Amino acid sequence: MNNLDEQKDKTDSNTPYYKLFKSTIDRQKDLIVLLHNNTPILFNKAFIDFTNIDTPKEFIREYSSIFSRFVPYDSYFHAGNIENLEHWVDEFIKLPEEEKIVSMLDYKIDAYAFSLDVQTPALDYALLTFTDISQDLIKRIMIENDTSIDKESLAYDKKYFMHTLQSFYNAAIFNKKTIGITIIDLVTQNVINEKTLKDFVTHIKGIIRKNDMLVRWGEKQFLLAYFVDTAENSEKISEKLRQESHYRIRLGTAIQKEGEEIDHIVKNAESMLL
Repeated sequence: MNNLDEQKDKTDSNTPYYKLFKSTIDRQKDLIVLLHNNTPILFNKAFIDFTNIDTPKEFIREYSSIFSRFVPYDSYFHAGNIENLEHWVDEFIKLPEEEKIVSMLDYKIDAYAFSLDVQTPALDYALLTFTDISQDLIKRIMIENDTSIDKESLAYDKKYFMHTLQSFYNAAIFNKKTIGITIIDLVTQNVINEKTLKDFVTHIKGIIRKNDMLVRWGEKQFLLAYFVDTAENSEKISEKLRQESHYRIRLGTAIQKEGEEIDHIVKNAESMLL
């Protein structure tokens, strides 16, 4: 296997051992990367599909190293967790299993969480296997953090949103997006019961995008937090709510100014309720 580093130049791609190894890892749904002295030299098909990058040479030119792709979220392992990047594999192997989690963005800039298994089958080589645990983590958070969801409406709980403000803010910076906030008032003189709240939330979720965050903000008020590229896109979201909602609603929308904190955007949105 020592000759696998020659894969950098595609010089040995027709040898039997290469074909057997490549065929085996290409059948795996997990993302697999082979490193030689910390440099990627071989990807399986799942990793190529995830990154939309065909060759290690192209990957190195774009990112220089594999750990450059690890999103610097505090909850996950990333380059900022270690002092000597040359020995990151050795340091990672020493971590407890529950800490061997990384986050990466695919070529569509959607975030995923992976458990990362690192094996060192030969001197100077490391085999990385990324197993997608995004949905498992979401389910675990929902189970362990009972306050994440408002039980009456099934929207996110206000305290949970306030607790995750910094993560939401950091994600916008990382994805080079702007934060939009829309306050939604359900206008009715009737007493709001649990069924009405759940029906309303289900209705609104059918209008907004999957990654938008709908939060129970008050008795009859909800907050919608989302990422946009431009102020015009934020206006389109509000207009879609007005046009497609068969409930009577009032909306107040504000978009983030450069460096503006989320709590200030929320206040601006509340002041814009119409």
